[in-house]
Amino acid sequence: MDQNLLKLFPPELQETIESLYDVILERALFRAYQNLDEEKKALMTEIFALENDKAKENFLKEYFKDLNDLIIEETKKILEEVKK
Repeated sequence: MDQNLLKLFPPELQETIESLYDVILERALFRAYQNLDEEKKALMTEIFALENDKAKENFLKEYFKDLNDLIIEETKKILEEVKK
């Protein structure tokens, strides 16, 4: 999560906001991952095992073009879950 954005929240909420963001991102990535073929899943596993943020970013841009949409959908789902 962008650290500048996180600073907009009171210190006592920053950890919670960051954790929530991580959950949303994890759920969106999982959904996107499920849509990959086996070859791309293996490639993703290789890339994400590396300490190369640029390679990870390039993979996401190339194969997860709808990631922002999935993040929005997962955010809405969590909001609905919280309302219940």
